[in-house]
Formats: sequence, C-alpha cells, structure tokens
Amino acid sequence: MLSSDTHTIAKMLKIDCPVNVKFNGVCTDTRKRMDGALFVALIGDNFDAHNYLHQAQKMGASAVVVSKKVDSNLPSLVVENTQTALGLIAHWHLQNIKPTVIAITGSNGKTTTKNMLKNILQLKAPTLATQGNFNNHLGVPMTLLALKKKHQYAIIEMGANHLDEIQHLCTLAPPDIALVTNTLDAHIGEFGGFDNLVQAKSEIYTCHSKNIVNTQTTFTGDISFGEGGNVFASKIDNNCFTLHIVNKKVPIMLQLLGRHNIDNALAASACAYALGIDINLIKQGLENTTPEAGRLNIIQQPNLTIIDDTYNASPQSMKAAIATLLNFEGEKIAILGDMAELGNNTKAFHQEIGQLAKNTLDKVYTYGELAKHYEGLHFDDLECLASHLLTHHTNATLLIKGSRIVKLEQLVKHLQK
Repeated sequence: MLSSDTHTIAKMLKIDCPVNVKFNGVCTDTRKRMDGALFVALIGDNFDAHNYLHQAQKMGASAVVVSKKVDSNLPSLVVENTQTALGLIAHWHLQNIKPTVIAITGSNGKTTTKNMLKNILQLKAPTLATQGNFNNHLGVPMTLLALKKKHQYAIIEMGANHLDEIQHLCTLAPPDIALVTNTLDAHIGEFGGFDNLVQAKSEIYTCHSKNIVNTQTTFTGDISFGEGGNVFASKIDNNCFTLHIVNKKVPIMLQLLGRHNIDNALAASACAYALGIDINLIKQGLENTTPEAGRLNIIQQPNLTIIDDTYNASPQSMKAAIATLLNFEGEKIAILGDMAELGNNTKAFHQEIGQLAKNTLDKVYTYGELAKHYEGLHFDDLECLASHLLTHHTNATLLIKGSRIVKLEQLVKHLQK
C-alpha cells in the first residue's frame, strides 16, 4: 500500500503543493473509511467526486487530488485530470516496488488463470493479484496502489471492450510476462468484430515482455500452451490430466470442473514456467485452486445439485458449462440468462446456444429479455422460477448461467432458502 506525502507526489506530478502532509493509501470512494488516505476526486459520466470532498474529510482523508477549485479544508493537489493523476501515481508506486509483472487478458478464463497463477507463485514469494473485477482503467491503478514492499510478483488482469484500452493499461503496468488466454466471442459486439477483438487483445504483447501464447490463436510468442505447444495436457479424464512442460510431466487433479479449466491450468503453468518455477510447485498451486462463487461452483442442496455459474456468460463459456453439466448423473436442467455485448450477432448466438441446450439437456428455462431467443420455457420472475424448479425437479442438477446484467445469483439465493 502506498505511503508517502503530498510534497513527494506533487514533485512526481510536476505541480505545486504548499502544504506537506503524510498519507497512507489512496482512495476514490467516499463511502469507505480512509483513515489518513489520499483521496482522488474522479469524474465519471454520471458523477463528480469533487462534490463529496466534505464526505471524504469526514471519512478520514488526509489530502485530496482535484482538477478544479474546491471548497475544502484538506491540502489539495490540483491537476489537469484526476484519472490521469491516479494512473501516474500508481505507475510511480509500481516502479518503486519493482515486482515482476504478469499481465493477463483474454476473452474467457482471465480470472481463473490469474487465481491459479497466484496460487503457484505465492508458494515461491509474496504475490499480489487483481481482486474481483478491478481490471479496467480505474481498477488496474487501484491494484497497483495495493502493492507492498514484500511483493515480488504482481499478477494484473486486464479487461477491455475497445481498442487501445489494454495498450493504455500496459503503460501503467508494463508486463514482464504477457498472456492472452484465448480470443473467442465474448464482448465481440463492443469491439465491432472479431478482427478488432484479436487486435485489442494483442496489445498486451510488447517487445519488452516474454509473451505466452495459446496455440489455438494466431499469435506467436516465446512460450506456447495447448495442443502442439511447449505446455500441454494428455490423459484427460474430467478434472484429471497429465501436465507436460517441455521435457517434464506430472499428474494433476484440479478442484475445478470443466474442460476449459484444464486450458486455464495450461495457461497458468506456461506463465509459471516462464518465471522458472519448478513443475512440482506448479502442480501444488494448481491443485490448491478452488472455485470462486459464481464460476462453476457446486452447491449441494438436499434434493438438488446447483452449478452456480452466474458470474458472466458468453457463447463459448455457455458451451463449456453445458458440456460440464453433461458429466452429472440424473436429470440435467439449464437455467439460462441473457448473454450481453454480442452486437449484431446477439440473436444468432442465443439461438445457437438454445438449440444446443435443448438437444442435449432434459429441460431448458430462460430469464431475461434476450434469453427469449433461446426458445426455452421462459420466466419473468425469479421467485416464481425458483418455486417451479423446487416443485417440479428433485434429484436434478441445475446449471444456472447468464451475464451479470440479469443477476441470476439471486435465483441461487432463492433456491438455497
């Protein structure tokens, strides 16, 4: 966590600051306790934090970064753009700590790969990794500002839905190791086409980084993973497989469901290999990784098995989740919500997934306006859907999956009541 003083930060930002005060940490949210932190007043499409400086002082801020004249008793660092200043402060802090930076992006699997790699690297040395979905132009700086002197590795997840976003994030956190997990159909509508999506993901690869590439993409790099790569899997049996890294191999038993998580394990292993981590430590870290809430997380109820995969959804992750459900015994039920950010392909993708689900599963329920294109049994109320499921299906396995906008995690809560 950044601890400094306003004179030092002002000098770095090349601005004046007449009053020098020390601060511990950086904060952008006036709803949280600051206790001596530096408050950065960001401006967004629907908010202006300059209007909440009295609240920042009440919550314990010791100084503020602002981009306009304000009425505040706190020492103020006045900059042209507070978002730019936040990034500069975060980059400066990263340069002072000097950890090895591993940057991860991709259409699917970023978070799971990040978690796997963190579990591997922290067996070797203190490691910081992106928390939650802090993977954008504001989240990445906040992750960097959480770095402590002890951290030797920083795993930075980088998300994007437009060109040049990842390039900007790489200026904040220049990677030593760079990885694109895959280039699939998630967010394709936001990018304006598949070619733009591939170009955007490629921005993570720099001439200064060791580049890790998936053999199923068109990228070339230093280390490859997947079929025909330097790091690959054999003898796959559900969540068990043999991990091959160049001329070494070791058996792996993941705690995570789904064939796609073996791909994530290969991606994490390739990054670890690039960092010189022993294959036995890689095995230990992979096998220590447990599922996060909302990511193919199994919830066992008295008369139902729930597969909670509500964190997000894309056509490819829908296919992977349905394939995972097919491995379960008994009646197989899917509750599918909207898939967002698919642009002109929205209807076709929903129809494709709906047809797959109806052809392979026992029953398909849908929730959300776009989800009507799946052509399953549709519900507009989650409580009614939960009641129907509990009444009509016992000893079944329920897959619940959709994009975050439809909040299907609320259905999981209803079923658990």
